Order: sequence, then C-alpha cells, then structure tokens
Amino acid sequence: MTFINISAIFISKKGLKMSITSTVARNLENLRNSKDLTQDAVAGQLGVSRATYINMESGKSKPNIEQLANLAKIYDVSISELIDTPRNNEKFEQLYLYVLSHFKGGIPKTKLAKILYLADFSWYYDTLESMTGMRYVRRQYGPVADTFFELTESLYDSGKINIEVLDRGAFMISRSASTKPQEDLLSADEKKRVDEICKTWENARTEEIVNFTHAQRPWQACTDGEYIPYSLITQEDPQHVYKPYTN
Repeated sequence: MTFINISAIFISKKGLKMSITSTVARNLENLRNSKDLTQDAVAGQLGVSRATYINMESGKSKPNIEQLANLAKIYDVSISELIDTPRNNEKFEQLYLYVLSHFKGGIPKTKLAKILYLADFSWYYDTLESMTGMRYVRRQYGPVADTFFELTESLYDSGKINIEVLDRGAFMISRSASTKPQEDLLSADEKKRVDEICKTWENARTEEIVNFTHAQRPWQACTDGEYIPYSLITQEDPQHVYKPYTN
C-alpha cells in the first residue's frame, strides 16, 4: 500500500475538517454496502462499539489515524480512497480526451499529466470535491494520476490517441481524428475551468508547468511515491492554484 502523510490531511481551513469527515463517512457507508457487511460486523473487526462506528459512518466523528489504517485493511482499499472522493475512471478518460482537444498538434505527456492534475486539484480548491476523484502520486516531474500511464496505454491500444516519440525519449500525445468526443460527464463549469487551464498553459514549455507544480504546497508537503491529499491544495495562495503569478 502506498504511504500517505495522514498528518497533512486534517488542516485548519474553515469548513475543511467537516468536509473531510463527511467524505470519509460517505465512503465508509458505500464500502460497507459493497462488501455486504453489517455495522456490527465492521465495528467488531475495528474493535469499537457499534455506536462508535455508526458515528463514524454518519459523520458525527472521524476515525483516528490508527482506525483509518484498520478500516483500509477491512475494506481492502488504500487510505487515500477512504479520505478522498470516489474515483470516476470514465470521467477521467473524458477529461483526458477533452484536454487533448485543446492541443491539435499534440501535447507532451508530462505536460498533459500536469494539466489533468491542475484540473482536479483546482476544482477541489473551489468545491472541496475533485472532478474525477483520481489519486495523484508525487513523482520527480510533478503530480501524476496513478492510472495515467495505464489509461494512456489503453487509449493508444484502442486507437483513440496517437503517440509520437520525440528526441530524448519524450512523448507527444494527440487525439486521433477518428475519436468522437464524449463530454457528457463533464459539467459546463468544469469544462470552463479546463478551458482556462489549457489556455493558460498552451504556449508554456513543459519545464514551466513542472516548476509551477513543484512550487505548490501539495508537491512540497509530500515525498516521492506518496499519494497527495487533495486537502493540501486548500493551503495554496488563491492566485497560485492553477496559473502562475502575473506581474
């Protein structure tokens, strides 16, 4: 299981603790139902009373760090999946292809990964929910969704994207001309945000967007290979969430 810095999650921004507690509560209920377990059974495995577990699942209290780790084992998920919104793989694919529609001549793979990150995390900054619920991992060249490489390979194998190998092993990704866009899972406001992000970074070099994400709190607060809690973006300067400072 990938390590996650739990101490960085419960921060003091107004309303955030309540939001995280309610997210955990919703995820606990959904996971328990998917496993067809009773509240009594989970409470027993967790070593707490039924009333204590019910309070966790109803959002009246939040699990401590040890309880989060044990709940993750009970439900066979990562801790990040307990504290973040559920991932939506289909929506992430739509977001991926929607971003590509802004770059007709293609976009470097690393730059694409960063734009997807900025879309999800900037949306969380505004709404306390990400667009897709993807888990992002701290990598050398910035945050990357943990399914990014798998999805890229799948889209290439299915003919939905083209991949061109550039000098020094870089990859340029473009949407295939035959790929019909599907955007029904993206709201108008979400697409507007993606449009703004793509316009902001369309002429920037990959190095620039990498340096931008490196300067943000989410990347700086974590170590390589660690899942990045969405909540860390709420500590960022509002003028530095998805676009660089202007002079």
